[in-house]
Amino acid sequence: MRHRRLVLAFLFVVAGATAGAGEKLNLNAATQQQLVGVGFSESQALQVIAHRDKSGPLLQVEELLAVPQMKKETFEKVRDRVTVDE
Repeated sequence: MRHRRLVLAFLFVVAGATAGAGEKLNLNAATQQQLVGVGFSESQALQVIAHRDKSGPLLQVEELLAVPQMKKETFEKVRDRVTVDE
């Protein structure tokens, strides 16, 4: 099962890497799989979605720091890969 998750995570990263240079993932529309693909853990991705559903769309990427379970290290890793713009 762990091997399968690693393979799926790798495929999402590869798919994200081929999406286009400079293309960022919209946090307000992203699925759990897409969030994992840019560097969030599965639980963090679920927390981002729950926060978004409860509080409404994020207005700034920095609002990720208010999401439960969000670590500053994860934020720093993904901040240049995500956006809140459409």
